[in-house]
Amino acid sequence: MDLQAIQSLSARELEQFQRVCNRLLSSTYVARTQTLPDRGRFQDPDYTFLTIHHQLVADYLGVMGWRLHQEEVYGYFYVEHPDEINRCVLTREETALLLALRLYYEEHREQAGLEQDVLCTVRELLDLVVTEYAVLPVRPSVRLVRRAMNLFEHHCVIQRVEGTFSRNDCKFTILPTILTVVSPERVEAAVEQLQNGREEDRDEEAETDSADELAVLRETAD
Repeated sequence: MDLQAIQSLSARELEQFQRVCNRLLSSTYVARTQTLPDRGRFQDPDYTFLTIHHQLVADYLGVMGWRLHQEEVYGYFYVEHPDEINRCVLTREETALLLALRLYYEEHREQAGLEQDVLCTVRELLDLVVTEYAVLPVRPSVRLVRRAMNLFEHHCVIQRVEGTFSRNDCKFTILPTILTVVSPERVEAAVEQLQNGREEDRDEEAETDSADELAVLRETAD
């Protein structure tokens, strides 16, 4: 690793370098654009920094065993670790919501904008979970939905556009990062297991085991 390349960064660039590395390790993904309710959509400066200093960041994280990947077509960077230490375990309900987001994105990819994101609302998501996709028997509580959506937003799977996640009319975008979060190979098997979970009487421990097996918030598609 060329430490001189890091030392040659300006004070401002070094601060951004540290922020970008910490952000990747914390949230896994950095998308090309951000959307904030009070600002709208804008180019993420951390993404721009990564496009310029991709190799420098990759070398630095590589010392700790992390691999930096870039999806140029869809516009995002992400990291993975061969020991899967960045794997995030979800509850059964959180897994169901994540899968519904993935399926909804797949159905509406042709309608995606230039940034490859798909607009959705909390109401639409909950209807899909219980009716069309039928991966949960009843709607999850507002508290559970809010917690799950905040988690997904933290990991750059979705971005809130308008409202709060506790309201049905909340608008958010599903980001293309979800294509890596839940690979196509996992979708069919995960939906089948969740749907079987509705039809069978299983105790709480069995449900937890199923969720642990299906939860792949940071799974890569490699």
